[in-house]
Amino acid sequence: MAQYLKEDIQESISSAALTVFAQKGYSAATMTEIAEAAGISTGNIYRYFQDKKELFRAVVSDEFARTFTELIRQRVNALDGVDDVRALEVDAPYHLISEELLRFCIENRLRVVVLLGKAQGTNHEPFAEKMVHDLVKMTIAHARSTRPTFDPKETTTFSLDLVYRNFVSAMASILTRFKDEAKIREAVAGLSHYHLAGLKSFFEGASLSSRVRR
Repeated sequence: MAQYLKEDIQESISSAALTVFAQKGYSAATMTEIAEAAGISTGNIYRYFQDKKELFRAVVSDEFARTFTELIRQRVNALDGVDDVRALEVDAPYHLISEELLRFCIENRLRVVVLLGKAQGTNHEPFAEKMVHDLVKMTIAHARSTRPTFDPKETTTFSLDLVYRNFVSAMASILTRFKDEAKIREAVAGLSHYHLAGLKSFFEGASLSSRVRR
């Protein structure tokens, strides 16, 4: 006899899985816990998903990860030639893509939390590490475009790596801690203001050091 799967049950399983993955991480999460969160039997989950890996791929797809990565890339690229974000008009490309990225993170809060620190044991385990690497690389490229004398040292790259690890971790913490959109926006605005001001000061110091060495 054919099995009849119900869309509302599948959605309930997916929602419960995201919640459990975001709370415990993929590796520690169990199908039993997900079933309990969805309000169904564990056996019923396997009518909809073959195993935990398939369930994870259903709720945090490769396409989602690519979209998130592309939005981040666009945000950094929107700063090409910009030395001081505070001088930009409100409708500048940087602000527009920043809003699009923030909206994406708010609407997909738990998926972003999983990608940024709860995906150990999945195909997206390297996501956060790669994001940090890419942000460092793009930030150095931006610094070179706005400060011709800038010549990054090994210590500069190392420091930026620490900066972006902390930034990514802070973003994950904000999205974990707050569900309310207004509170997320307020927290992210504070973090971004601090981060951008710190980077500007950092690169001004690095550029001065480069000139002194010459």
